Amino acid sequence: MSTSPSASRLTPEKLGGEPHQDRIAGPGAVDRGLTPLVLLCLVGVALRLLFLWLARGIDFVADEGFYVQSALSWNHYGFYGDQYRYLWPPGYPFFLSQCLALLEERGILLAKLIQVLASASIGMSTMLIARHVFGARAARLAGAIWCIYLPLIGFTHTLWTETLFLAFFLPGVLLLLPLLDGDEHPAAARRILSAGICFAAALYLKQALLLLIPVVACVLFLRSGTGLGRRLWPASLFLLAAAVPVLPWTLRNAEVYGRLVPMGSTLGENAFRGLNARYTSFDTVLVGADMRADGASPPRPRAGLTEAPAPGWERAEEIPNTIDRQGAGLERGIEFARAHPAWLARSRVQKLADWVAPLSFFLRHQALGGYADTGLGQPVVRRMTVIWAVVLPMFVLAFAVIGAARIPRRGAGILFGALFSYFLLTAFVVSMSRFRMPIIPFCIVLAAGAMGKRPLTRPLPIAIGLSLLLALWWVDLPLIGAVIGRAWGGPS
Repeated sequence: MSTSPSASRLTPEKLGGEPHQDRIAGPGAVDRGLTPLVLLCLVGVALRLLFLWLARGIDFVADEGFYVQSALSWNHYGFYGDQYRYLWPPGYPFFLSQCLALLEERGILLAKLIQVLASASIGMSTMLIARHVFGARAARLAGAIWCIYLPLIGFTHTLWTETLFLAFFLPGVLLLLPLLDGDEHPAAARRILSAGICFAAALYLKQALLLLIPVVACVLFLRSGTGLGRRLWPASLFLLAAAVPVLPWTLRNAEVYGRLVPMGSTLGENAFRGLNARYTSFDTVLVGADMRADGASPPRPRAGLTEAPAPGWERAEEIPNTIDRQGAGLERGIEFARAHPAWLARSRVQKLADWVAPLSFFLRHQALGGYADTGLGQPVVRRMTVIWAVVLPMFVLAFAVIGAARIPRRGAGILFGALFSYFLLTAFVVSMSRFRMPIIPFCIVLAAGAMGKRPLTRPLPIAIGLSLLLALWWVDLPLIGAVIGRAWGGPS
């Protein structure tokens, strides 16, 4: 990777970060700054083990059951089928199938235990990213926030893809950061190859990453010095490293469905949920159904944002091929959006509000009474965790706005901007707090950076960002309040 003649002489102080004083110079140097980060990581894993113990015996909710069903079908019939309305990537069902094959019913506990241990990758990557961007103090702050970030903790003892996905995705980003910031590295090629493999492994768990891979390749192209050849080789190597592990499953899909699908196909069903007359947020829809069953009024978004001027469209149930049915759903969603541009603009405001709302699947589980028979369902513990689960995301999102204006490294800033923009665009189709999880570790990094000792800069962008965030919370307040109230009061 090339850099400007002066780039190698830049110090953390010149970049606006904190000086790294934890390294011992010379061959065989020992990074003494890792010790507090490792200790924080162990604390975070121990806390997740505690929650796993407290939450033992909880039932599956929504897609958790479908993941287990897919795993069991794979074990019993030797074939991974689609879920009719989705073709999910095979990584998580395969992971569950192996756990169940090994320990049968106890395989569920094994899977959750592995997720808790895998969360160490998330914690260490988050801290090391923060250290690279903002310095050692920010790394420790980021580690402390990660330790107690309850929405992430909740995913370690439930059966969703987020923990394993982030455990691969974040190391991939970490590997690329020094190269994007112009640091000469003797193992640049190896880092790019490893990052591509990490992204491919994450793609096996979550389809949403598919189009991010070429976006990251473009960032590599732009940040790799001068000359077409020097720009092209890092981007092409990253694309190749990500594509090769994905190719076998792509060929498998071609054999089964007659279509070249790189991993899975979910966009058509997401379009049905998000580009349609019906408003759906999976943070609230199940809570609303419970409230309706109890005779209470379900939560509704603010008037004027989601009401469509025409009846919605139906799924293409007449198409037998799952891939083609997904494609038809996407076409119908785009056609509906084009026919109603004013509705599209209004309803996207609600989608954006859903994306930044201080809700989470952990909070939803409390609202549904999913923890009622566990240690987390005891009244005092339940109410403490409800406060914890709401306040911490609000804190992290607000301080991330400040940290975004203070990020000192240009390469990291470009990559962060690409990541945030990409996942935000996916939320404009269908939105909920779960779709915010891929950028939460980066929000934690930015929040930690905002708490540094540097003077406040760029007050106008910060004021605009915080005002927008507050306005979106106000938009979603009827839904937020209903879920919090249901979780606070406990099951009826």
